[in-house]
Amino acid sequence: MQLLNRIQIFIALGLLVMSSCTQTKKKGESNAPIINPDAISVDVIVPEHGMADPHAWVQNDTVFVICGHDESWEGKGSFRMDRWEVWSTADLKNWEHHRNIYPKDTYIGDNPNCWAGDICERDGKYYWFFSNRNIDTGVLVADKITGEYKDLLGKPLLPKGIVPVHPYDPEIYIENDEYTICFGVNTYYMATLAKDMKSLTSEPKEIIVKDENGEKVIAEDKPTLFKRNDWYYLVFGSRYAMSKNLYGPYEFKGAFLSGGHTSFFDWQGQKYVLQENHDISAFYRGASLKPVFFNQDETIFIPEDDRMYPAPGRPFQFKNSTMGWKALNGTDLQFSDGILKGTISAKNAIIQSAPWLYTDTQLCSKVSFKMKNNSDAKEMKFAIYTRNQGPGFWGKGTGQVDWKQQEWISIPISSNDSDFVTYTIELSQFKEVNERLMQIALQPATNVNSGSWEIDEVLVK
Repeated sequence: MQLLNRIQIFIALGLLVMSSCTQTKKKGESNAPIINPDAISVDVIVPEHGMADPHAWVQNDTVFVICGHDESWEGKGSFRMDRWEVWSTADLKNWEHHRNIYPKDTYIGDNPNCWAGDICERDGKYYWFFSNRNIDTGVLVADKITGEYKDLLGKPLLPKGIVPVHPYDPEIYIENDEYTICFGVNTYYMATLAKDMKSLTSEPKEIIVKDENGEKVIAEDKPTLFKRNDWYYLVFGSRYAMSKNLYGPYEFKGAFLSGGHTSFFDWQGQKYVLQENHDISAFYRGASLKPVFFNQDETIFIPEDDRMYPAPGRPFQFKNSTMGWKALNGTDLQFSDGILKGTISAKNAIIQSAPWLYTDTQLCSKVSFKMKNNSDAKEMKFAIYTRNQGPGFWGKGTGQVDWKQQEWISIPISSNDSDFVTYTIELSQFKEVNERLMQIALQPATNVNSGSWEIDEVLVK
């Protein structure tokens, strides 16, 4: 992947007033970005919910989002998504849920195939273009943006075979009352939508993305588009390209902001992106809100501290839920007032985190536990499950880990605590640590069959 040089932001010596906001830029650098210090940034707009593939539409200063929902944080299979959801916000910080849209109400049927799409309005009707997994693309229609939505065709708008690649992950680009649909994977295609949004009025055209050497760039799924000044921006995941022509060819520019699928919108004079993240895990995701800034040469500015949440590590702080933790044996597991707790019923009780954490072990070196041992136990044990990436990575390893086959590290602890105590273990203590930390497990009170335990937080850092 070709990466943009990352530019360090220094404190500006002067202030510029633009778009009614105070903005700053580096003095003396011709390509310096203009930064709006009042722009809003949110790590996860709806924490611990399984929100994925956010797609935004702005109406009367209210931002509406239709997103997919990950079926379960237990990692039952590869990207099982059981519904789409409609949300809105008037301040980018507080979000309201309006409606669920279920696949059974479309030609998909009762299958967890609710992959990415895009929302738009035309002639007073609202259209939700949706993916049937990576198979094909359909369209729903409603009289208002919050629904109720109905299947417009009862069959795919973009059926399998319409182009040489899988015709899914649609993006709608609107300019001069012409609605263009962009879709596909590896190679993207564009076509013009008919006024009734039921068909295409042009044959899908292949969109070429080339690098600086003139070589074709292979793009992942879910393209997104926006225009700024005379430039069209084609964004795919954490990479992007630019062109002076909607249909390209596009010149590959390198790294975009770190994260997954994107959706762009303008709000109160600032461009923003909603970008998919790994809130709980790779299969139980969330959406980050980030402002988008531009260098003087129109390329996208990448801050040095940009990251895909929750990298570089992973916090389990139990503010809203169990965050996917469960008891396997020898204890129950309860969640109350931001604390995980359990009563021990057998020796060597085991609890485990959500699977598919997908945490880069090169960015992490230790794990800390803030816990209270309400038993006579004098040790706890900790295990990790790691994997290297490779062919079939996303389709395998979704079953229950056999923790008996994993290495366990013993950690001395105090017994019958009156307060929480923090313990830390270095990942280097394990004999083998592969590229991705996928799951962790804990015996919170080893060699006792009575008492209880409480955990305030677990931090992979």
